[in-house]
Amino acid sequence: MGYKIRTSKTGSGKIEVQIVQYHKRKTIVFKHFGSGTTEIEIQHLKEVAQKWIEKELNTYGLFSLNEGNAFLENYNYLGFKYFYAYEFLEKIFYKFNFHKSLNELFKDLVISRILEPNSKRESLNFLNEFMDKDHSLDSLYKQIVKYDESKKQNLEKQIVEIAKDEFGFDFSFVLYDVTTLYFESFEDYEFQKSGYSKDHKANQPQVVVGLVVTREGLPLSYQVWKGNTFEGNTFIPILKAFKNLHKIEKLTVVADSAMLSKINFKALKEEGLNYIVGARLGNLKQDILEKVLKSFKMQDSYSTRVDDLIVDYSSARYIKDLSDLEKQKKRAEKYLGELSFRTPKLKYLKTELFNNSLNQELIDKHKKILGLKGYYSDLNLSNKEIINYYHNLYKVEHAWRIAKSDLETRPIYHHKEGSIKNHLLICFIALTISVYLELKNKTSITQIISNLKSVTDAKIQNKLNGNVHYQRTELTIAVLEMEKMSY
Repeated sequence: MGYKIRTSKTGSGKIEVQIVQYHKRKTIVFKHFGSGTTEIEIQHLKEVAQKWIEKELNTYGLFSLNEGNAFLENYNYLGFKYFYAYEFLEKIFYKFNFHKSLNELFKDLVISRILEPNSKRESLNFLNEFMDKDHSLDSLYKQIVKYDESKKQNLEKQIVEIAKDEFGFDFSFVLYDVTTLYFESFEDYEFQKSGYSKDHKANQPQVVVGLVVTREGLPLSYQVWKGNTFEGNTFIPILKAFKNLHKIEKLTVVADSAMLSKINFKALKEEGLNYIVGARLGNLKQDILEKVLKSFKMQDSYSTRVDDLIVDYSSARYIKDLSDLEKQKKRAEKYLGELSFRTPKLKYLKTELFNNSLNQELIDKHKKILGLKGYYSDLNLSNKEIINYYHNLYKVEHAWRIAKSDLETRPIYHHKEGSIKNHLLICFIALTISVYLELKNKTSITQIISNLKSVTDAKIQNKLNGNVHYQRTELTIAVLEMEKMSY
């Protein structure tokens, strides 16, 4: 219901003050406040009427008004704030005890990264405009270059405590994966280097980042390396550091085949770490492959084990593998008979000086393993249990998708090593909070942020006395449910 203060001249010549509502071209008088002859008397009556309106607004809420425009004629609308979203995420920040390691600036940068990912400069503008948080750019530049590894370790310990309390984490299994994050630059520096890019940005420098998560997908730890680091070389250092930080006796890691090497297997055993790692069947020696296939049944859910190698079959995977093989074969056939220096490197093409030919031997070998998937493990578990644990790896990939898409972790705009590491620290904490909220609410972080941003605080200034008021929209059922599930 929208109200307006109206003044009109009476038959006696006085000025009458009323509160009215306009509805379908009709004027409805709600209340008379008397009449006056002097400007002071009239102003006093208007202030009394205004207080009556404010009392009504506190009862019904600003945004339940049907005729907001009429009401706002007596007010200046000064925009809106995301105070509720800030308060909500701040509570989660405190729940993890992150405030014990990160100051107010870093806390606000984490919250801004979740709500509106952007450059550090734009993040400060966002915080100032929508949350009334005033941080100077000079302070940011001074703090962002000072990286403290001990803070990262303390933060990871605090995350583990939440993982134990909320999800029953017991260090029995963790998932590991690696990605690359590129820079908005084409020049290598002391830390960011060109290398194999998972973002298909081979011409831009990058860093390599490894991530350890729980079986649910909650981030536990991360490390960053120079961009030209081979991802297989990240495997042992991060797991060793994780094990030492938390004083773990036993730990099993699940990772994909990129982490596979004889050196890693040897190092895992030396460190007392168990493993479930993807196997590249195409690289198997012929005698081992024949041993696997000798009595193998090509039917769904069938699996076999040869020493530490487990192999299973899927008809859906067979269809996909066959389609991929045919595509690769057709690509190779286009270059048959051409000179090798004009030929790209293709999977099923043998390149010779004056003639190219199909690698039929490799094609025949790959036809034998269509629909098969391999896993290496030293655990004394059933094939099904090992395969199920491995299939949880998609949860690490999901975390990377959140980091890259929702939190826009890359491109990175920093150049100094300390700034780069602090940027990744902020993004890691934002990722941890985001995944935590997804797990607790069983919905995407995109939807969660949408729900949070649906609650706004309108900033309204009284034209009569200059006072500023904030009026919050009503909390939706979805938001109230989020509060219940998250805190």
